[in-house]
Amino acid sequence: MKYFRHLSHAKPLLVFLTLMGTAGPLAAQKQVTHQSLYFLRYYGKYQFSPKWGATLELEDRRFFRDNRNVNWIVSRVALTRSLGNGWSAAAGFTYYLADNPADPHASISLVVPELRPHEELTYRQSLGKFSLGHRYRLEERFTRKASADHLASGYDFHFRMRYQLQLAYPLIQKSTPAGTLNVKLADEVMFNLGHSVVWNSFDQNRVYLALNYGITRSVQAELGYLKWFQERSSGDQYYSRDIARLTIYHTVNFYRKKP
Repeated sequence: MKYFRHLSHAKPLLVFLTLMGTAGPLAAQKQVTHQSLYFLRYYGKYQFSPKWGATLELEDRRFFRDNRNVNWIVSRVALTRSLGNGWSAAAGFTYYLADNPADPHASISLVVPELRPHEELTYRQSLGKFSLGHRYRLEERFTRKASADHLASGYDFHFRMRYQLQLAYPLIQKSTPAGTLNVKLADEVMFNLGHSVVWNSFDQNRVYLALNYGITRSVQAELGYLKWFQERSSGDQYYSRDIARLTIYHTVNFYRKKP
């Protein structure tokens, strides 16, 4: 825990700035595919006790062109536990479907499933009116083997490390969640680990800017812009994606009666 506390007070933005400093030359020298997408997302937070809870995430990801599906997170479920002093831990599982090829001009020829357990630590701190969050996540990715037009037997496996830094600030602050308006700025960097990873140890970087509005005390709507820069497995090809994302957050408290 002391190790992660030390990381949280380091300068994590240096990671992002370093990547952005190298992304420009890489993008100029190597093949970059630009795409425009939109994501529709539901994020449920369920609290069972002051320490224990669960989350459920559903997301549909589509190209703007022809409304073509690119991938679908059927479910990301996690069990969460508060550790105190701003820390929490979670363990979960994702069933993920990717439509290939990832090209809005092409019809879907194959749907490739992925099984993805994960573990994470989250640390949240307040800096005046600002809220700062750090998330450290380790994923174990089991991706179904596939050729161009059919699924093969077995799975490829590798780890992925993810670190997210998120800053939130209230533009409109109320005594209850309803009517509050927050602006969010986040950056997340991801790295692949494992014997099957040859050319793309750096996986991707995501920069996110959004407005979050409290509709009721338990429902929030968030509209944001996501810039997604990803290195493909070939090592000399990249995706640069501009993404509009709409998220509905839904919080349910099972242990405390409403006043």
